[in-house]
Amino acid sequence: MDIRLSRPCVDDPTRFIAECHFGKRVLIGKLCELLRSYGAKGLKCSVKLGVARFELEDRSVMIYSSGRVDIRKILNTDEAGAVMEKITDLVKEAFSDISS
Repeated sequence: MDIRLSRPCVDDPTRFIAECHFGKRVLIGKLCELLRSYGAKGLKCSVKLGVARFELEDRSVMIYSSGRVDIRKILNTDEAGAVMEKITDLVKEAFSDISS
């Protein structure tokens, strides 16, 4: 799993935005259905734009159809990896068979 801390968060400079990637494309329509059924907090989806945004454990998560994931309010790459594992378990049914 590719994870990098890209830049400090605007609302908390002691935390970072982690840029991650699933390594697979994501079917946004299916992803949005899964997140709705899960009851994801603050869910906003746009199939047309290929992006879903929601809150997970006080972190803002954005998932793109390309498989890219941005997680805000991350302390370090270890924490980002743990959050990515939770996200992956939650949304794995929305992965496309096509790698990105």
